[in-house]
Amino acid sequence: MGVTCHVVLIETSGNQSFIFETTKRRENVGASELIYRLERWTLDALRAEFPGFGRDWQISAGRDAQLLVAAAGSAKVVVRDPDRGRALVSRVTTRALREAPGLDVCGVVGEGFDWDGVHLEPGQRPVSLLAGRCREVHEALPQVRADRPGPAGRFPRIPIVDECAASGLPAHDVIREGEGPRSRQPRARPSIAKREARDAGFRRLAGDAGIPSKKLEKIADHLEGVPDWVAVIHADGNSLGQLFTGLGTTGDGDTPTSDRYADALGPFSKAVDACTREAFREALEHCRQVLPHGHAVDGEVPVLPLVLGGDDLTVVCTGSVSLAFTEAYLVAFEKATRENPVIQPQAPDGLTACAGVAVVKPHFPFSAAYDLAEELTKEAKKTVKLYSVGQEPPADSPDSPDSSDSPAEPGASPSAPGEPRQPRIRPRFQPRASAFSFHVLYDSGGSDPAHLRDRMQVAPGAADIAAEPDPCRRRKLRALLYAQPYVVTRDMREPWTVGRHWDDLARRVAALTAAFGPAEGTDGLDGTAEVGDRKLPTSQMHDLREALFLGQDAADGRFRQLLARYRDRGLDLFAGPGSPNGPGSPNGPGSRDSSGSRDGSAAGTATAGGDESLFWRISDQGLLDGQPHQVTGPPVTGLLDAMNAVQLMGDLPARHNHTQRDDRHRLPAGADGKPTTTGTSA
Repeated sequence: MGVTCHVVLIETSGNQSFIFETTKRRENVGASELIYRLERWTLDALRAEFPGFGRDWQISAGRDAQLLVAAAGSAKVVVRDPDRGRALVSRVTTRALREAPGLDVCGVVGEGFDWDGVHLEPGQRPVSLLAGRCREVHEALPQVRADRPGPAGRFPRIPIVDECAASGLPAHDVIREGEGPRSRQPRARPSIAKREARDAGFRRLAGDAGIPSKKLEKIADHLEGVPDWVAVIHADGNSLGQLFTGLGTTGDGDTPTSDRYADALGPFSKAVDACTREAFREALEHCRQVLPHGHAVDGEVPVLPLVLGGDDLTVVCTGSVSLAFTEAYLVAFEKATRENPVIQPQAPDGLTACAGVAVVKPHFPFSAAYDLAEELTKEAKKTVKLYSVGQEPPADSPDSPDSSDSPAEPGASPSAPGEPRQPRIRPRFQPRASAFSFHVLYDSGGSDPAHLRDRMQVAPGAADIAAEPDPCRRRKLRALLYAQPYVVTRDMREPWTVGRHWDDLARRVAALTAAFGPAEGTDGLDGTAEVGDRKLPTSQMHDLREALFLGQDAADGRFRQLLARYRDRGLDLFAGPGSPNGPGSPNGPGSRDSSGSRDGSAAGTATAGGDESLFWRISDQGLLDGQPHQVTGPPVTGLLDAMNAVQLMGDLPARHNHTQRDDRHRLPAGADGKPTTTGTSA
C-alpha cells in the first residue's frame, strides 16, 4: 500500500465570456492577462500553504504536495491532506475574487487514491491511478461549479446604480477616458480590473507575437471599429484527453506508475503550449505575405491574440486574412507537434486541431461572435472524428480486431489455457485531419449556430430523393448550401475530403476573382469584356447564388445554363466532384487519356453534358456508435462558401491559378487501388 493522495484541480471557466463581455479591445487584453495569472496565484498559494514549496517537490520523495501542471487558466496539484487541498482552493479563489472580479474560478479536491495503484477499465489499457483521478476531477468540476452561484450573482442591480459603459454590468466607479464631455464613464468592477491589467497583458502578448507592445495596442484600437469585417477565431486540439491519460504508459508490459505519469505530464503540456505559440507566430508571418495592400496597422498584420496557451487559441483579426490565418495556423500546429521531440513518442504523426471562424461587423457583440466560433469548432471536430477510421492498429498488433492472436469471441482477448478470458483492448481512434468551419454574419438578426445552419438547408434534388431507399430518411433529406468543414491537412486525400479541402476552396475563390489581363484582350464569346473585368461576372454569380435558396434542382438548372457560357472561365470548378464532367470524374478537368496526355478538348470542356450539378454527396467509412460504417451525407455545394470567402483570404487566391488545377481535384488510384495524395496547399 502506497501513499494516499488527492488530486486538486483549480480552473477558470467561461474565459471567453469574461474576455468578450466588454466592447473595449484593450480590456479584452486585460481580461486575458487576469486569466493567465491563475498560475501565479496557484504558486503563491502553494508557498503559503506549504512553506518552502518548490516546483521540484515530489510525492514519492516524501513531500506533502506536488505541482503537476499550471498553465492556460488551469492548475493541477497532488496533496496528501485533503483539508490542505481545500485550503489551497480557498486561497486561490479568494484572491481571484479580489483581483479579478467577474472571473469564474473553481476548484475540486478528488477522492483519495493509492499513489502506487493502477487504474483498470474494461476494454482499455491499464493506466496509473493518478491518471485516472486526473480525468475524474475534470469530470467532477462542472457539477461542483453548477452547485454554487455564478459570477453574475456578484453584481446585484439593487440598489439602482448606473450601467457600465463597456460591459453593461452595474457601475462601481467613474473613470476618465479621453477628452471631452463624455470622458467620464461609469465602469463596473470587472471592467476596472481589466483596465488595470491591460498593460501587462499587452507586454506578454506582444512577446508571443514578436512585435512591440505599442504596435499591438494600435492593432487593438484598429480592430475596435476600423475594418469592414472582423473575425473571431477559436482553435482547439483534437482528442488530447486520450493522449494525456496515456502518458507514462510504456506499452511494453510494465506496470504504469504515478511517477511516470507525473514526470511526463508537465513536459508534454509545456511542449503542446510551445507548439501552439510557434504555430501562431508562423501563421502571423504567413499573413504578412498575403495581407492586402493598405490593411496593415503600423506595418503589422491586424491580429490580436487573446488566448494562447495549451492547445487553445483565440484571436481577433481583420476579416481580410481570417481564413488564411486559420489555415496557416492549423498546418503549422501539425508540423510543430510532429517535429517536437517530447510529443513525437506519444503521437508520431503529430497532433491535429480544429477551428471555427465567425466573421462579423466590428460593433457586433463579440461574446456572441465567440459562441458562434466555438460552435463552428465543434462542427469541424464532429466531422473529423466521424471519419477517424483508419487509425486501427497493425494486423499483428494485439489491439487489432483482426489480429490472428485474438480469440474468435467478440470482446475477448488471448489468455493462457485454463485462465478466464480478458476483454480485448479497444483501439482508440485519433483524429487524423485538421479542419475549420466558418460563417459570415451579414445581419444581426440572430447568431444561434443551429438557426444559422438551418437557414442554409434547402430542398434536395429529385434524383437524390429517388435514390434514397429509406422512406424516413427520404422525408428528412435536405441539401446543404455549405460543404464545411474544410480540411487543411496536406496529405489528407480521402473520399470524405473530396471537394472540401483548402485547395478546393482557394481555387474556387480564385475563379470568382480572376479578371481579364492585358494579354487576353476581350472575351471571344461576347466581345464585351474589358481588361480588369471578372471572368465570371459578379451579377451572374449573385444570380446563381440566389438560385441556391430555391432548391437543388432550381440551382442546378441555372448552373447548367451558365456552364454553356462560362465553363472555360473556371465555372466548371463548382461542379460537384463525381458528377459528369465535374472535378474528379473521368471526363472532368485534368482527365488524361491512356497515353497520359490531356484529352483533346480544352480543360473542362464537356464531351457529354447536361446533368452537371453544383452539389455532391459524401460517402465514406465513418464511425457510428464506435463501429465502422459506411456514412453517406446529404447533398452539399461549395459555391456559397467560396462567395463568402472572397474577402477573407487576403491575396492568396491570386496564387491559385485555376487553369493549373489538374491534380488538385483528382483521386488517382495507386497500385493498391486506393486514392493517392494529390498536391499540397500553397
